Amino acid sequence: MSETWTIGELAEHAARALRDGAAPLSGRVRDVPGERLIRWYTTIGLLDPPLTRRGRVARYGRRHLLQLVAVKRLQAAGRSIADIQAALAGATDRTLEETASLPAPPPAAPVVPAPVPPPVATAAERPASGNGATGGRGRFWAERPAADSGDAAGSGNGPATAGDPVIVMGISLGGGVRLVWDGGRVPSEEDVQAVLAAAGPLLAVLTERELT
Repeated sequence: MSETWTIGELAEHAARALRDGAAPLSGRVRDVPGERLIRWYTTIGLLDPPLTRRGRVARYGRRHLLQLVAVKRLQAAGRSIADIQAALAGATDRTLEETASLPAPPPAAPVVPAPVPPPVATAAERPASGNGATGGRGRFWAERPAADSGDAAGSGNGPATAGDPVIVMGISLGGGVRLVWDGGRVPSEEDVQAVLAAAGPLLAVLTERELT
């Protein structure tokens, strides 16, 4: 719904528009339309009736502002009230816009784009679980660290060169022990279980030596 004003607010908007206009009003024409003048213009048909009225409070819209400023512009040009009544009778909003020459509204505030969320890491770039577990014994994980110019190990397909990523994979054996290797394929569930079974003796030795 468009903005509406009381009669006092309409008078203030019209006075502001006339002050911002380039052409000054003549000395015999009242430069600031008051509430009594607005009511008289409405009575003689220079202004449309109010949009709504609740009790003694009437509401006015933009067309009323255009009509009011247009009347004052034509008065400033030396036109009589009778001439203005004839000129603006049945005037469209476009005609009133051209006659009133209201100042352009201030530019709208720039729209700030919403921040773009960071990309989601792929399966090869984040820890993964081979058996569906989120932690503890048997958890499989893989990560892709940034390559270093001094890396000697590649991904299993030949020697690494500067800038090549190195795939590091591992299985948590439990007790803070992890089996880590570079390259090779991603182990399946069966691979994980086989490694865990074979790691039993190693874990026993580590426990006995109090290394876990």
